[in-house]
Amino acid sequence: MLSIDGNNRITLTRGDTLTLALTLTNADGTAYVPEEGDSIRFAVSKGYEGGAYYELFYEQSIPTDTLSFTMLASETKKLDYTEYNYDVEITHADGCVDTVISSTLKITGEVM
Repeated sequence: MLSIDGNNRITLTRGDTLTLALTLTNADGTAYVPEEGDSIRFAVSKGYEGGAYYELFYEQSIPTDTLSFTMLASETKKLDYTEYNYDVEITHADGCVDTVISSTLKITGEVM
């Protein structure tokens, strides 16, 4: 079961597929559309220090203002029953980095 609260905290049953669809806006309220050379990174980690446990990159041009990230069931079943940190970052072609979401991902039990 997947749930996301108003603070972007995600709760997910281990072994389920996690799919996030994000619509991003610029500071002026217009839709953000990735430009050539931009890359999007979705990462899950047990802490803010050290490397990410799971990273999903989109290096190619994404011709839409809605980004879709999928973490397959085969990946979520490897996660421990605990709370992780996650973030979504955009690295623009000019090197500027924007973290657009940063919150937690809690993995809960499954019925055997």
